[in-house]
Amino acid sequence: MKSSTITAEETARREWDSIQSPDKVDVRVNARWLGNIFLPCGEGEQASEEVRATFGAFTFGDNFVIEKATMKVIHVGDREGEVITQEPNEFRRLMVKKSLLEWSLPILIERDNGWMTSECYQRVGSVAGPLMDALLNEFHKSTIVTEEEERLIDRQCAILFSEHSRGVANACEAVSMFCTLGSFWEKFGINRDNIPAVPLREYIMLKAMMRKEGEALKSKARPKNTGGTRIAGAGGKTRPSAGKRIAL
Repeated sequence: MKSSTITAEETARREWDSIQSPDKVDVRVNARWLGNIFLPCGEGEQASEEVRATFGAFTFGDNFVIEKATMKVIHVGDREGEVITQEPNEFRRLMVKKSLLEWSLPILIERDNGWMTSECYQRVGSVAGPLMDALLNEFHKSTIVTEEEERLIDRQCAILFSEHSRGVANACEAVSMFCTLGSFWEKFGINRDNIPAVPLREYIMLKAMMRKEGEALKSKARPKNTGGTRIAGAGGKTRPSAGKRIAL
């Protein structure tokens, strides 16, 4: 019972922290010493320490800028044109420099004008690669919408936007956020100038919800077959009868 209570409290505290600081993401990774190297724990391995890190929420603007900066054009032959690829390692490196704010490791994070300084990044680079990757992987989870979440969004949207919908029971995060914020969206002044400040994951979810709503509205607007009488004309073509049907 005690363990369950502690787990519930820890979960509540983390959720509360995320509400209080929606622009920050806290991650935790269990780690252990292997000789003089500090590494993330594998399954079943005993941790010697929990490494904690705080990242700034990765926004649509962050993603846009870093994605654009890490695109690489490769020329294929003389006439076959160009292929655009992304450098994933450089993307992750810039993700760390832009978003890592603080952590429990004994390396002070120093930032200048919203980015980690080059000198600080050199010190951060002394951390074992697997541990750095583990922290970044946990942070990356906060920036994506999983396939399972997408399937749940699709199912609940079919209910939410149906013709005789009465809402969705146990709404997922995307549906709940859409319904709660939708009517206040314009009042919040969200436009192309401040959309870059919206966390990327929320941006993706809201965009998906608006797309599904649009699809539902288009479906409702399509003319339905009334089953009325049709009259054959010249050439065998038919047209709807102009007569009125009277219910008996």
